[in-house]
Amino acid sequence: MGQKVKIIIAGIVVFVIGASLGFLVEYEYSYQQTKQLIAGISPIRENNFNYKYIFPLLRYDFGNAKYFLENKTLEQKINAYIKQQYQAKNAQSISVYFSDFLNNQWSGVNENVQYYPGSMMKVLIMMDYYREEQLDPSIKQKVLVYSNDIDQTLRASALATPSNLTVGKGYTVEQLVENMIENSDNGAETLLLANDNRTILNAIYKDLNIPGPVNGKDFTISARDYSVFLRVLYNSTYLSEANSEAALSIMSQSTYKDGIYSGVPSNVAIAQKYGESLDTDSQGKTITGTELHDCGIVYARNSPYTLCIMTRAKGVVDQKQLATIIKDISAIVYNYVTSSGGK
Repeated sequence: MGQKVKIIIAGIVVFVIGASLGFLVEYEYSYQQTKQLIAGISPIRENNFNYKYIFPLLRYDFGNAKYFLENKTLEQKINAYIKQQYQAKNAQSISVYFSDFLNNQWSGVNENVQYYPGSMMKVLIMMDYYREEQLDPSIKQKVLVYSNDIDQTLRASALATPSNLTVGKGYTVEQLVENMIENSDNGAETLLLANDNRTILNAIYKDLNIPGPVNGKDFTISARDYSVFLRVLYNSTYLSEANSEAALSIMSQSTYKDGIYSGVPSNVAIAQKYGESLDTDSQGKTITGTELHDCGIVYARNSPYTLCIMTRAKGVVDQKQLATIIKDISAIVYNYVTSSGGK
């Protein structure tokens, strides 16, 4: 064998060995990265230490692996629309969080920005009573009387819509919950809050690993965090199956037909809750901003998903201006999900 041939063969051997070592190093690196991603997926379990033999699973936190599930195409469509609204000065802040229940794909734009939830927290009060019902089956039929004190307090507030309840009349908890969610009735909300099990209500935040209200501070929440309440209802991992079904059924009867609802075909079922807020200065006198939010589950055929849209405009603006933004984003998401692009 000639010297030249030996050199060529040696070169090939060196190349093969080098390539093999490179492959092994790359494989080991990828393997370690994959292990870290998998290790970062952690269960969120109920923080109820009254149980002795069980540790209920509520949901999973995907950690850094969540970025591999991010739908960038949908995110870009939403972000392009939001930029247009900013340029037109129709809103000061717009946040969107979308999550597909079947494949766990998600999209988010400003999804961690904090807002005042307003009436959206009525869903938590409903969950509170339905949670208590699992301990006391009679709670839904308990009768609470709507008092003049509550009625006058609501009427004295410039931000509270008067209740449709009758002073002196008794209502079952079940009736009050339905009125509170379907009509967003503030009287029903106030009466339920005055008689609720606050320990159970406060535990919801802790159980779901979401920052809860702090005494003396106005409560805020992000679109991403609020969507957790919808997810545990859809998956029935926090309330019983019967109560999860009942809660979402009531939410699907909401009389609010703007926002998300108006962005999809009328034959598509939606379980939703909207909320509005007028932000004031530190003295609570000057209105500095207007907020409108709508979060819900859209039962698109073969592709159910949760969508949470939160908006804020500077100063006092017509709510319809923000409702139109929510409607448009809802339509963008629905059309994408139900098209070939969303498959």
